[in-house]
Amino acid sequence: MRGLVLVGFPIPRQQTVRRSKNLERFALFFGSAPAVCARIWLDLQSADDEDVHVDKDKSGTCFEHMLMACHFLKCCPAANQSEGLFGLSDATIRRWVWFCVGKIRALKTAKIVWPEHWNPTNAGPETTFSLAVDCVHCRIGEPKHDRYSKNPFFCSHKFKQAGLGYEMALSVFENRCIWMNGPFPAGKNDISIFRSALKGKMSAGQLGVADKGCRGECALLSMPNSSDTAEVREFKGRALARHEKFNGQIKNFGCLSGQFRHHQDGFEKHQLCFEAVVVICQHQLENGSPSMVV
Repeated sequence: MRGLVLVGFPIPRQQTVRRSKNLERFALFFGSAPAVCARIWLDLQSADDEDVHVDKDKSGTCFEHMLMACHFLKCCPAANQSEGLFGLSDATIRRWVWFCVGKIRALKTAKIVWPEHWNPTNAGPETTFSLAVDCVHCRIGEPKHDRYSKNPFFCSHKFKQAGLGYEMALSVFENRCIWMNGPFPAGKNDISIFRSALKGKMSAGQLGVADKGCRGECALLSMPNSSDTAEVREFKGRALARHEKFNGQIKNFGCLSGQFRHHQDGFEKHQLCFEAVVVICQHQLENGSPSMVV
């Protein structure tokens, strides 16, 4: 109710339609169900970590400010559009949006966690499938190059435009994102990104599912192939399909599906937004929006 009032749907108007219609409106403006936003707000208030914790009395922030941040991540409006919607100045909106996006992003230490029992010292003797790996590309403005009009190092093969890449890993037996790494120039291939960090996290008893972009690490990553049995082929297909669905949840947010506008001072803000969106998507998995039955 408070979220819809914030974006121009007064309570009398909300009461004239079905609850499902109001939930649809809420998701359109904020990217998640009300239960997800409420859970994020509770996590921010109850966190012990000072980088995460939101003290309403000291900071002056409120639930509506967090909803403004969610609206920015979902719709990525221009400044003057937000002024008309929220009835606040551009500077005030910008200050609260980036404050709350930073707080949401800081929840990654609690939400995007590598399982303790996967550490090499706790690894079992048998090799088992444990995770699915894939890279997500996001559009950015063309970075400058000394010689060329386009920088080939940032060119993404997915949409033939400059972009940034992030490596994501999902547990195959839980609805949980357990790893993200980036950003990297989109021209860097998936296997090089895997070797830069995630390879060192995996133990000899683990096996990940990946697409053909990660060929070359057969001891740790398994791709679909004609030698698989029907059961293994189905398992790999489901694991990769779950990952693609999670990637789709990420790209449901306008700040990542379109060309990012806030990279004039580097890519820090893009990373900030990406990691905040992944945290929100993890909350979605935990609060009524599982990626797929495992």
